Amino acid sequence: MALDVDGYAVLQAMASAPEAFPDIRAEVPKAARSLVMRQLKARTLKVPALRLIRDVIGMEAFALIADGLTDAEVKAVVTRLDPHHPTLKEATPGWHRRRLAALAAGEAPLRRGETAPPESASPPAPPPRALVSRPFAATWDGVDHDAPVKTKDAAGDTKIEGKKERKDGAKKKNKKKKA
Repeated sequence: MALDVDGYAVLQAMASAPEAFPDIRAEVPKAARSLVMRQLKARTLKVPALRLIRDVIGMEAFALIADGLTDAEVKAVVTRLDPHHPTLKEATPGWHRRRLAALAAGEAPLRRGETAPPESASPPAPPPRALVSRPFAATWDGVDHDAPVKTKDAAGDTKIEGKKERKDGAKKKNKKKKA
């Protein structure tokens, strides 16, 4: 009779030293995805177990693995976890995916006879981004906002601060060239 190895211990050891397994580096994500997907499809899966899976593997990894499920698989999981939801039968595949994410995030499944809170028809539109706006949409208001400013110093002399006039710069360059 052969003894079986502790799979979790082996996987944990492999994860702690991936440099020891360079030839199977491409197989590890496939195996991890496959194992989590099998657990999500298990008939014994309950909502607390779904939340635990999401907490253990992380929100991003859970979302990526859930995106790998087919529409029929997502519908089957949501139907098993939340069978009494009133909009379940006429729901779209996108609704099933959002419901699976909501259940994993902590939303409770509906009980028999309970009504679902009304869902908004569409999420609010995000504010327009500057990168999307039309280039050079600004218009000139007729005022030179970068004009030199005349100020008086402590001695009462008038000074010009801000941009220097181009004529002054041109004269200085010419003087340097002559010298």
